[in-house]
Amino acid sequence: MKVAEVVFKELSNFTRTIFGNPGTTELSLLKYLPGHMNYVLSLHDGHALGMASGYHLYTGRVGVTNTHAAPGLTNSLGYVYSARLDRIPLLILVGQQNSRKLIDEPILSTDLREIPYAKGVIDVRYGEEVPKAILRGVKTAVSSPPGPVIVGIPYDIVDEGIDTQVEEIHPMIAQVNYQRQCDPSIISLLAEELNRARRIAIVAGYEVDITDAHEELKELSSKLKAPVFAEPHFSRSPSAEFVKILPRNASGINSALSEYDVVLLVGGMLHNVLYMDEELRTRNVIQITSDSEEATKRAWRSILCDPKSFLKEILPKVTEREGSNVLDLKVKEGRVGEIMKALSSRLNGYAVFEETPSHKEPVKMILGRRRRLYFSNRSGFLGWAIPASIGYVMAGGNAVTLVGDGSFHFAPQALWTATNYDIDLRVLILNNEGYESLRSRADYSAPFFSPKVSPLRVAEAYGFETLETESINDGLDWLMEKGVRRRVLEVKV
Repeated sequence: MKVAEVVFKELSNFTRTIFGNPGTTELSLLKYLPGHMNYVLSLHDGHALGMASGYHLYTGRVGVTNTHAAPGLTNSLGYVYSARLDRIPLLILVGQQNSRKLIDEPILSTDLREIPYAKGVIDVRYGEEVPKAILRGVKTAVSSPPGPVIVGIPYDIVDEGIDTQVEEIHPMIAQVNYQRQCDPSIISLLAEELNRARRIAIVAGYEVDITDAHEELKELSSKLKAPVFAEPHFSRSPSAEFVKILPRNASGINSALSEYDVVLLVGGMLHNVLYMDEELRTRNVIQITSDSEEATKRAWRSILCDPKSFLKEILPKVTEREGSNVLDLKVKEGRVGEIMKALSSRLNGYAVFEETPSHKEPVKMILGRRRRLYFSNRSGFLGWAIPASIGYVMAGGNAVTLVGDGSFHFAPQALWTATNYDIDLRVLILNNEGYESLRSRADYSAPFFSPKVSPLRVAEAYGFETLETESINDGLDWLMEKGVRRRVLEVKV
């Protein structure tokens, strides 16, 4: 069996889809692409990684991509960085230069081990290494914490015949397993501490959604009369019950949590803030996480255990309290909040992929409560939402992409993939005529905060129907109309 055939035989055990943008060093490999394997073409290397991320979010399996050597891979670094922070497992197959001439540093070559942000890099040199490299890459990508793994395959070895046994990759091996059992003695001690505590707050994070621990979290919040705060900059629904999203600055978090003598951080992160303007107060924080890397890094106490197992085990051990877990917090929603409520009533099972830096709080307050149907990224990276939503739909889901006029232009050519493969995609653009997220924070004005753009004209060029409207209800009815395939709606905010 030839090396290229081995690659596709192993991949076929757990996927039928590869997202990619090939180049010259991939030609020899893709010649052997089997008929049952779907190669989804993106017009930008990084967008392939974004699409593979969306594929994972629907299937739970590792997403597979194919990018072009050093230029294509480095062109994708923002997506590698985002996948690492978002804990998304990717297997990134890269066509490497001639294995016997790398010492000469020919064009397109690089030492892949120097590529930043990847969880792992396997730079193959010999054909016999390929079966093990693919298997190791998959296992590394899905192990805790999940992340992107690069496997470099030199173009000159793919035609070689090898006798090495081809490892069968069971589909379950390519699936992330977030289950981590808790230490019963630690749970008992923590329950005693919670029963002694005067006031308790819960900060919920993305792992609650991943492990589907929403009901258990709601029950614990009710039993302890502990309000639920959402972690800052969350990427998945932390709870349907949260009363407030923690601010994106350390001082704001300290202020919001100052009156509680125990802060239970369940499946989330506190440090993921935009402004670390003072030290986070960590004395009273207890973190529950299945993320082995995160558990070793922070100053607060960490318990390595998945949120669902933790909540199930601690619920019978804590004493029910009197009082209420409801806080009377006023939230200004404004026009964006009005649009989000109108959109929410029309989603009917559609997932939302959100990338609206200027309006994150009102968007998340409404759409961020949707269990397993809200997705964003934790890195602040722009250009993620459109490709990720396309990958999600191609895996079998339904999605609405929610972007600003600025973030739309970081990945517009991804729309070509949606049109080329005839998928159902709805895009809602909140147009504030520039970078409001910068304008609102800067203490000066500048022309580079307000680029005037025409996203609808771009969308039309890629085959989408478009509409600009002042009427929220009429516009959203048009966007979500049944029987249509690809539409982009623009609303001025």
